[in-house]
Amino acid sequence: MNFVAEAVYKMGIGEGRKILMLCYYFPPLIDVGCKRSVAFAKYLNKHGWIPHVLSVRNPDLHYCVLGNDQPPDGVATSYTRSVFNLTWIFGKINAILVRILACFKVKLKRNYLHDLLSIPDHFVGWIPGAVIRGYSIIKKEQIDYIYISCTPYSSAFAGMALKKLTGKPLIIDFRDSFYVNVPDIFGLPLFRKKINLKLERSIINAADIFIVTTDEIRQGYIREYPEISGKTYTIHNGFDFESLPDIKNEKFTKFTVVYGGNMYFDGCQSRSFFEALYYLKEKGSIDKDDFQFLYFGGDKQKVNEISEHFCLGDLITSESAIPHRDMLNILSKAHLQLLRIIKPMISTKLFEGIALNLPFLATIPDGEVGNLIRLYSPSSYIVTDDSVESIASAILMAINNYRKGLVEDNRIDDFLACFSRESLTRKMEQIIESRLREAEKFPNRTQCI
Repeated sequence: MNFVAEAVYKMGIGEGRKILMLCYYFPPLIDVGCKRSVAFAKYLNKHGWIPHVLSVRNPDLHYCVLGNDQPPDGVATSYTRSVFNLTWIFGKINAILVRILACFKVKLKRNYLHDLLSIPDHFVGWIPGAVIRGYSIIKKEQIDYIYISCTPYSSAFAGMALKKLTGKPLIIDFRDSFYVNVPDIFGLPLFRKKINLKLERSIINAADIFIVTTDEIRQGYIREYPEISGKTYTIHNGFDFESLPDIKNEKFTKFTVVYGGNMYFDGCQSRSFFEALYYLKEKGSIDKDDFQFLYFGGDKQKVNEISEHFCLGDLITSESAIPHRDMLNILSKAHLQLLRIIKPMISTKLFEGIALNLPFLATIPDGEVGNLIRLYSPSSYIVTDDSVESIASAILMAINNYRKGLVEDNRIDDFLACFSRESLTRKMEQIIESRLREAEKFPNRTQCI
């Protein structure tokens, strides 16, 4: 944290401020989208703010995972019902259409009902309850700010309605981009792209503070909307140090590379890593007795198919997703974490790996992620050309350096000073208070573009 931020924090500015947080993804849901909001709520509360979280009582379980997690201690949490969940409704209708059109030998490539009617997204059914219950909380608790975590983008429109009804400052936090900065891998039809662009512009117009998760995303939005530069900020995802497992420095007996989560088979080349393993196996550089690749996630079947294609079944273990804490325990025992991204996003795997003192094999385009790895993880390997030879060479170098004891520790203390969830929450507090002081100094200046 810089000197100014530390001074602002020590002065206690913001203490006692009340903030309503609209977070669809929040415990008891256990999706990765919960972690950022949970951390903000926890540390805002710790720093003397008074957060009140409003979440959904009946989440769409086609997109969410229900677990037994609880909200942070001391954080008031309310729930409101979604009046309907479109995924189930449209899924049933689409299944009927598929059967009917199959009689005429017509095959649907996607669920067009979603494109036509899920506006702004599948979670539109939670907007009425979020507005009604949110308005009640704002009035009863005398809320000072409204914070919205997106996705879903339906939450943003609930927040916009609440701002219009109450006049409270609106903070929009895009965990994911809506249109600008979104890679063209989802096959959206042109008309829906145009709709999303207009919807995104209206959200950004309404925000008094607009937060994104990477500097590259921030730069992309400012290129698209130069007028928002003064209210757009980067707060990275970071890592909550308190969620680290007990690390006993016990590594797997085999040299182990681990990957968890989406492998982005639709978004970027993903076969080069497997081809590199095949290349090394054929040369006799690695075998089942001294090397393994462990995968955990929703792409289990695809990984198994590629493993079978390259005859790598003796080197690769592919499993379904496991609880996050169990995943962290496995990572702590690994020797290398495979890292893939779709620019300009930054995977949470980056922050977890640095905090766990784990080097990366990063097969990524050059940019912000590569710079962070070079700064905080000196024994990592960055491959930007995605070539089989480069990846194979990096794997061999990692194995040899480990055996020779040449692996440098990650610069964890420096990393946590900037990217712990608590440090990032302090950054958000400073941003909110800075914008508030500006508004008070210039009361007639519009906060919207």
